[in-house]
Amino acid sequence: MVGFEFIPIISLCISFVAVILTYVDMRRRLGQEQEFSKSMANLVNTLREELKLFRNPSTSNNIERQKLLFKKEQQQWTQIKDIAKAIGWVMEQAENEEDEEEY
Repeated sequence: MVGFEFIPIISLCISFVAVILTYVDMRRRLGQEQEFSKSMANLVNTLREELKLFRNPSTSNNIERQKLLFKKEQQQWTQIKDIAKAIGWVMEQAENEEDEEEY
Protein backbone atom coordinates (compact mmCIF):
# COMPACT_ATOMS: atom_id res chain seq x y z
CA MET A 1 0.00 0.00 0.00
CA VAL A 2 2.95 2.29 0.34
CA GLY A 3 3.35 2.46 -3.47
CA PHE A 4 -0.10 3.99 -3.96
CA GLU A 5 0.82 7.06 -1.92
CA PHE A 6 3.29 8.21 -4.59
CA ILE A 7 0.90 7.93 -7.56
CA PRO A 8 -0.77 11.33 -6.96
CA ILE A 9 2.66 12.94 -6.51
CA ILE A 10 3.97 11.38 -9.73
CA SER A 11 0.89 12.42 -11.72
CA LEU A 12 1.18 15.93 -10.25
CA CYS A 13 4.86 16.11 -11.31
CA ILE A 14 4.03 14.88 -14.81
CA SER A 15 1.26 17.46 -15.09
CA PHE A 16 3.63 20.19 -13.89
CA VAL A 17 6.26 19.20 -16.46
CA ALA A 18 3.59 19.14 -19.20
CA VAL A 19 2.46 22.64 -18.24
CA ILE A 20 6.05 23.91 -18.33
CA LEU A 21 6.68 22.30 -21.75
CA THR A 22 3.45 23.80 -23.09
CA TYR A 23 4.46 27.23 -21.81
CA VAL A 24 7.90 26.98 -23.41
CA ASP A 25 6.36 25.88 -26.71
CA MET A 26 3.85 28.73 -26.66
CA ARG A 27 6.62 31.27 -25.98
CA ARG A 28 8.64 29.85 -28.88
CA ARG A 29 5.64 30.04 -31.23
CA LEU A 30 4.86 33.57 -30.07
CA GLY A 31 8.43 34.61 -30.84
CA GLN A 32 8.20 33.06 -34.31
CA GLU A 33 4.90 34.81 -34.98
CA GLN A 34 6.36 38.14 -33.87
CA GLU A 35 9.36 37.68 -36.17
CA PHE A 36 7.03 36.73 -39.03
CA SER A 37 4.80 39.74 -38.50
CA LYS A 38 7.83 42.05 -38.37
CA SER A 39 9.21 40.60 -41.61
CA MET A 40 5.80 40.91 -43.27
CA ALA A 41 5.52 44.53 -42.15
CA ASN A 42 8.98 45.23 -43.59
CA LEU A 43 7.99 43.51 -46.83
CA VAL A 44 4.80 45.56 -47.10
CA ASN A 45 6.75 48.77 -46.47
CA THR A 46 9.28 47.82 -49.13
CA LEU A 47 6.53 47.04 -51.61
CA ARG A 48 4.87 50.37 -50.86
CA GLU A 49 8.14 52.20 -51.51
CA GLU A 50 8.64 50.30 -54.78
CA LEU A 51 5.10 51.09 -55.82
CA LYS A 52 5.73 54.77 -55.16
CA LEU A 53 8.88 54.60 -57.28
CA PHE A 54 6.99 52.97 -60.14
CA ARG A 55 4.23 55.56 -59.98
CA ASN A 56 6.54 58.57 -59.86
CA PRO A 57 9.13 58.02 -62.61
CA SER A 58 9.00 60.14 -65.67
CA THR A 59 7.89 58.68 -68.98
CA SER A 60 11.41 58.59 -70.38
CA ASN A 61 12.67 56.59 -67.40
CA ASN A 62 9.79 54.20 -67.81
CA ILE A 63 10.57 53.71 -71.50
CA GLU A 64 14.25 53.16 -70.75
CA ARG A 65 13.35 50.64 -68.05
CA GLN A 66 11.11 48.78 -70.50
CA LYS A 67 13.88 48.75 -73.10
CA LEU A 68 16.32 47.34 -70.57
CA LEU A 69 13.81 44.69 -69.51
CA PHE A 70 13.25 43.78 -73.15
CA LYS A 71 17.01 43.44 -73.74
CA LYS A 72 17.33 41.33 -70.61
CA GLU A 73 14.52 39.04 -71.76
CA GLN A 74 16.16 38.73 -75.20
CA GLN A 75 19.47 37.78 -73.57
CA GLN A 76 17.74 35.20 -71.38
CA TRP A 77 15.95 33.78 -74.41
CA THR A 78 19.26 33.56 -76.28
CA GLN A 79 20.82 31.75 -73.33
CA ILE A 80 17.90 29.31 -73.21
CA LYS A 81 18.25 28.64 -76.95
CA ASP A 82 22.00 28.07 -76.58
CA ILE A 83 21.44 25.65 -73.71
CA ALA A 84 18.81 23.80 -75.73
CA LYS A 85 21.22 23.57 -78.70
CA ALA A 86 23.93 22.22 -76.40
CA ILE A 87 21.58 19.61 -74.97
CA GLY A 88 20.52 18.63 -78.48
CA TRP A 89 24.15 18.30 -79.54
CA VAL A 90 24.97 16.12 -76.50
CA MET A 91 21.96 13.90 -77.18
CA GLU A 92 22.93 13.61 -80.85
CA GLN A 93 26.48 12.64 -79.91
CA ALA A 94 25.15 10.05 -77.46
CA GLU A 95 22.91 8.59 -80.18
CA ASN A 96 25.82 8.50 -82.64
CA GLU A 97 27.95 6.67 -80.08
CA GLU A 98 25.14 4.16 -79.48
CA ASP A 99 24.77 3.62 -83.23
CA GLU A 100 28.53 3.08 -83.59
CA GLU A 101 28.51 0.57 -80.74
CA GLU A 102 25.71 -1.43 -82.37
CA TYR A 103 27.75 -1.97 -85.57
